[in-house]
Amino acid sequence: MPPPDMNLSAFRLLRHRLFAAGGVALVLWLGVLAASPALHAWLHGHAGESDHACAVALYQHGVVSAAADMLLAVTAPLFLAQAAPAPAPLHLASPRYRLPPGHAPPAC
Repeated sequence: MPPPDMNLSAFRLLRHRLFAAGGVALVLWLGVLAASPALHAWLHGHAGESDHACAVALYQHGVVSAAADMLLAVTAPLFLAQAAPAPAPLHLASPRYRLPPGHAPPAC
């Protein structure tokens, strides 16, 4: 809920800036943790195990490159759907009966 003295567009702008700043801070924090194994081990003790999988380990091994593939997989069909022509409209015949045989109108 926005504060009473702030209009809605200013609140949305502030919210978007806070989310962007949080995303930047998250990427920087993951970079620091990936570069410092001691700090990563301080965060959780089982960081040195071979089968360890957390956000820091995935970031460290470059799994973030899959985000570009996901972006392409999502945007390519959207782009192709916009470029495709609209299908021809269907001209269906009207039904022969207003109500199918054996059915009465609803009781009031």
